[in-house]
Amino acid sequence: MSLKVYDTNLVSEEMFAQVVHLPYFYTRVDVPPTQSAPELDLAGMYWTHQFYNYCPIDDPKDYQSPGLHGSDNPLWTDVLTYLEAICPDMPPRDECYSAYINVLKYNDNPGIHCDAPYHVEDNKTVLVYLNPEWNANWGGETIFYDDQLEAQRIVTPKPGRVVIFDGRIPHTGRPPTPKFMFNRYILAFKYMDKATRHKLFVDHEINNMPPVEDRGIAGLNVETVKQIWKSMDTRS
Repeated sequence: MSLKVYDTNLVSEEMFAQVVHLPYFYTRVDVPPTQSAPELDLAGMYWTHQFYNYCPIDDPKDYQSPGLHGSDNPLWTDVLTYLEAICPDMPPRDECYSAYINVLKYNDNPGIHCDAPYHVEDNKTVLVYLNPEWNANWGGETIFYDDQLEAQRIVTPKPGRVVIFDGRIPHTGRPPTPKFMFNRYILAFKYMDKATRHKLFVDHEINNMPPVEDRGIAGLNVETVKQIWKSMDTRS
């Protein structure tokens, strides 16, 4: 399983009201610095609410990083419990290392990225679209790319839709069009073995080792992505 889509009845107006009234911070960047592009992509920054972020160091207060500390809001665990009951491909909860809501609005500029480096096979990303209403003319799709960065799958942000995929697949979210002058909300869960996550955290955040990259995208490996898409074609 490398990319699965489920439609659910998760989203309601009451739930969406909770989502809208959460505090959001302008700290999310899809494209981390790399050796070829060492500067932070401030043009790609957008709003986020961090529910949970696994911190593999003894005292997170000694390490100040935007988004490192999560909130006490239980919404993310309620959603997780719901998804685990109806989606057979949900990863083990104890491997969830990050849970957050991203907000995209018209004129935001998110970039193509990978959620996991190419050598980490045991990973998954789960996306949940939270807007209770969506029109195809409003944009906001999630686009998945092949090894040549050609679009292969486009997922419309239908209310309650869930996408589970291998985080090594290059992808990006698209902002709403001018026909929708509000926010597109998406809840993301990221999964990885905690020991692997610990090593990546120490390498990149503490030892300042630049992530592996290809075509300027952190974590990307052309041959790995080619094999992922080939395996999906074989199963279809």
